[in-house]
Amino acid sequence: MTLNAMNASDEYQVYTDGASLGNPGPGGWAALVRSGRRTRELSGGFRETTNNRMELYAAIIGLEQVPAGARVRLISDSQYLVEGITRGWAQAWRAKGWRQTKHKPTPNADLWARLLDVVEQRQVSWKWVRGHVGHPENERADTLAQRAASGKNLPADEGYENRAAANAENQPGLFDTAGAVNKPEEGEKTAVKPAERRGKVVRAGQPCRKCGTPVEKRVPSRKISARQKHYYAYYLICPNCGTMYLVDEARREV
Repeated sequence: MTLNAMNASDEYQVYTDGASLGNPGPGGWAALVRSGRRTRELSGGFRETTNNRMELYAAIIGLEQVPAGARVRLISDSQYLVEGITRGWAQAWRAKGWRQTKHKPTPNADLWARLLDVVEQRQVSWKWVRGHVGHPENERADTLAQRAASGKNLPADEGYENRAAANAENQPGLFDTAGAVNKPEEGEKTAVKPAERRGKVVRAGQPCRKCGTPVEKRVPSRKISARQKHYYAYYLICPNCGTMYLVDEARREV
């Protein structure tokens, strides 16, 4: 389905973002599709997924709204997404039968395959923007994605859950860090090395899997609803990019 009253001769802009509360955990995606003064907002979520999968899914859904053959510029704060296409990595993985090396299958191959199919039917250019620096459309997409990830009765991300059940999600690869790592500007110091971002974020002081900034412990301010079956006594959050992590140790039954 595409935006009404638009055609392949129009110029489009698609702004996307993905979020995962726990990474893996409940996830959400969002896409803003714009042509001229018309903008359509789309979002959704899954009960268990990863940030990278939501970044890919947002791009897929956003581009699918654009007619085949149209010119479109996709703007995202995910280097995993943007560089995966612009550097030709996804195309190379596909050519190798969705393997990064002989013994390493490509993570999220189901979504990369779907994304390439969509991209190849359109004239897509790509732009990476740094997240959480006041970019209006990026901030709006982030809000929608976070809201979607917090929804109730979310459906299954079958591509992720089926692979996790087969214990394939833990395969090492180029993008082991499940979050989209923002590379520093020239001369900027990094807080941690990429290898240190592996593993779940379960305590304050660990590096955020999206940007590497040490996360902080916060206590929720909202009251417990009578309809809740459980709640979290605290959560971890990145003070730089806002990524939230829910940890098992903080879970309490009502």
